[in-house]
Amino acid sequence: MLDFFYKFSWESIKFDYQVLACLILVWTAVVVCAVFSIMSRSFDLWQRVFWITLVICLPALGLLFYLPFSLKAESSPEFFFARKVRNK
Repeated sequence: MLDFFYKFSWESIKFDYQVLACLILVWTAVVVCAVFSIMSRSFDLWQRVFWITLVICLPALGLLFYLPFSLKAESSPEFFFARKVRNK
């Protein structure tokens, strides 16, 4: 039974060039999608430059900061409807 748990240790992780290439490929795709999302929004020029710079210069934090602004009310209205007040 103990041999089973040793399979999940940090020493058994094989981090080689293929894993690194896949990570870089996935991260590049995420950043490119974020840039296209920024370009499709109705931001003015300075807002676009700000968001693109933030996403590229601070990769993880920039994407997390942009996430609330990336939601469109038309595509997911359930997030933007306020709770209806009941008439008494």
